[in-house]
Amino acid sequence: MRISKLFSVCLVAALFAAGTALAGSMAARFGNTVVVTYPDGAIIKFFYNQDSTFSATAEAGGKTVAQTTGKWRQDGDKLCVKADTDFGAFKGGEERCVPLQGDKVGDTWQTKIKDSKGNDAVATAKI
Repeated sequence: MRISKLFSVCLVAALFAAGTALAGSMAARFGNTVVVTYPDGAIIKFFYNQDSTFSATAEAGGKTVAQTTGKWRQDGDKLCVKADTDFGAFKGGEERCVPLQGDKVGDTWQTKIKDSKGNDAVATAKI
């Protein structure tokens, strides 16, 4: 149950982080991985494809705890994603849009999140 709660909290922040440095471009994400790391060691990896599809894997304690696929689209300075299945706090088929950050491989940024206990924390994302 703790992993599920942790995952739900982390996923919301991850999608925000995965899309997030100034109005960015999706180009650097193709063929690369956006990795979001949380203070407790949980990791979410996003793989974006040029055909507007993505896959994501959540890991905790070195084990995969959830996976999904879906569609993405860029809307100006936002990245909008729609997972095919429920994935943490996201319901399958519901679109969420977040600020688009990161323009090139090697870009790293931080994003504010809530940890599994509801406390403010910072996650680091990178391409």
